[in-house]
Amino acid sequence: MIIGNREELIQATQEIVRIASVKEAPAGDGKPFGQSMAQALEYALEKGRELGFKTENFSGYAGHIEYGEGNETVGVLCHLDVVPAGQGWSFEPYGGEIIDGKLYGRGTIDNKGPAMAVLYGLAALKDSGWQPRRRIRIILGCDEESGWECMHHYLPLAGKPDVAFTPDAEFPVINSEKGILMVELSGEMKAPKDIELLSIQGGNRPNMVPDRCQVKLRGIEDESLLVKTAAKIGAKMEITRDEADITMVFKGASAHGSLPETGINAISYALAMLVNLGFDQGIINDLYEHIGFSHDGRGLNIEVRDDVSGPLTVNMGVISMDGTRVTVLVDIRYPVSFTQEQILEGLAAGLPSEVTLQSHGGKGPLHVDGNSMLIQILQQVYEKHTGEEAKLISIGGGTYARALDNAVAFGPVFPGQTELAHQPDEYIAISHLVQLAEIYSDAIAKLGQGK
Repeated sequence: MIIGNREELIQATQEIVRIASVKEAPAGDGKPFGQSMAQALEYALEKGRELGFKTENFSGYAGHIEYGEGNETVGVLCHLDVVPAGQGWSFEPYGGEIIDGKLYGRGTIDNKGPAMAVLYGLAALKDSGWQPRRRIRIILGCDEESGWECMHHYLPLAGKPDVAFTPDAEFPVINSEKGILMVELSGEMKAPKDIELLSIQGGNRPNMVPDRCQVKLRGIEDESLLVKTAAKIGAKMEITRDEADITMVFKGASAHGSLPETGINAISYALAMLVNLGFDQGIINDLYEHIGFSHDGRGLNIEVRDDVSGPLTVNMGVISMDGTRVTVLVDIRYPVSFTQEQILEGLAAGLPSEVTLQSHGGKGPLHVDGNSMLIQILQQVYEKHTGEEAKLISIGGGTYARALDNAVAFGPVFPGQTELAHQPDEYIAISHLVQLAEIYSDAIAKLGQGK
């Protein structure tokens, strides 16, 4: 299917990227995730109506765009919420600028660009006169990056699709997703003599590698000590002084929390600095000793892996301080052959007694049989459009697929492409956007024909 309304696709992607749909406090009825998120959802639904589809808004939690009739439903699950922009951008995070054939902005690849590609791919099918045997629903969630309240609200009301895919990960086809567990570790801060830790604050979300961590100290007279220590541990750091107080800002590199090894964790460098300054007891030292710069869970007694989905990963995403108590939120992705209970048991056994462990829950792993009709169709579509073998892969990221009974992730990132989700200067190439529309159009056409 050749996408005839290419320019409309590009413009719609630009316009929805310009809506800073980061989750915020409720802003009234129909706006459970804030004004901007409600605006993004209504924008997408209005585009669906303009293209001739039926739409429904589920109280601002989610919506869907629907085409065709039938007793069975094909779902394509996308999300319109984005993580905060973070630091280090060369372009306006919500500008939707096109430079050298690339459309820049938060959400261009995760997941607004793919959502628009799906919509305009379906529009091309409709305009060609195609009639599905199954009902087609583009489902638009508004809380994928946080607690999935969108799906908890939507699915009981609208029902689960019989078969579905989500364009929110990687190609060729993902039939395994690691389990996700978010835990809170906290404990008392114990400072060395003559140094006072006034505050420590870093990170935006547990599922983002933090690119910034700020530490405020009192009692440091010689700033050269900090400079030397930063050089010793390899930290990028800025120092400012306000009379007796010194503020250090550690700089890292953001990345998706499921791929902590691809980023630079600013919290790790802040902890390393404090330990070198004498914070060798209490929660600061515990976090450094048991996590530090590692990503594999070894120091937490949870270093596990399996042959299907690979190793467990750990990301210290957010750190804060209240009085003398320091708290970190840790994002853990564990292999599909393990359970959340096993990981929590390992953590409880591996942590010092003075560290408090609290589970914030998560999502169980996903594994879909590689011989299923869904996977075989998506493999055929991928091979047709790329000429490459459609191997089955596993990821640490969590997609909407695990909220359903028969769903997998399918794109949008091709093998060898740089992972840009949750990173500064996120973009999607225009050629990539158009190719996605063609691939997803073909996938919908084949799945929509039914058995």
